[in-house]
Amino acid sequence: MLSLAQGREFTDSQGRKIEAEIVGYSGDTVIINRAGTEFPVPITTFSLDDQQYISEWIDENPEAVRYKFGYYVDLEKSSISQQDAPGGAYEDKLKIIPYNYEMIIYNKGVAPAKDIEIRYEIYIDDFVDVRGNRFTRLAYGVEKNAKLQTIAGSIKDLTIPANGRHDFERTFNTEFYIDRDGGKTDQAATDKVIGIRIRVYSGKKVIAEFEDGENDTKLSTITWQDETPSEGVGPTVN
Repeated sequence: MLSLAQGREFTDSQGRKIEAEIVGYSGDTVIINRAGTEFPVPITTFSLDDQQYISEWIDENPEAVRYKFGYYVDLEKSSISQQDAPGGAYEDKLKIIPYNYEMIIYNKGVAPAKDIEIRYEIYIDDFVDVRGNRFTRLAYGVEKNAKLQTIAGSIKDLTIPANGRHDFERTFNTEFYIDRDGGKTDQAATDKVIGIRIRVYSGKKVIAEFEDGENDTKLSTITWQDETPSEGVGPTVN
């Protein structure tokens, strides 16, 4: 095995030589230690012989991959106007309430995080009764029981520079329903946002994961649903 602590005289593509040791890698960047200081260097900077050596070193030391991410998420009601379905004071009523998740991924590593994929899942309790009784029916005759709803999205082929960030957002709708009978509210139910889980992939491997439950909700009881990403991903800004 090519040891993590093994030093080497490296030659760059212009014939210049340095004494250093490889301590990690990220994508097509290798991290070398020279005189106690770490430097990220593109692998193509080195001679062909050194590139072959680095390739073999990476194969022998897969655990030396360097990724370090930070996260920020914020859930707010969207600025998009709420929508009311037809229904007067004595009729069933359905209100559409849009929400928006703002998300930021920070690359806190010393090398770019290249060719990664970000996947996220937003979890919603679909029609939770707000009066203590199980909600049973929509105004339009659709049977409905409280259940987990998942909204999924992904961003592929993404590169975040060292000490850089990637901003993105997702707007989605929730529903609030009132079932009236002669002007008296018999039942009321609303969608409840539980939280969000974010995974970062390199190929098929999960290299980082983050979760945030609303109102201190724990997401440990919710497994990753592996939902197909749906339409509605908001604008992204590097």
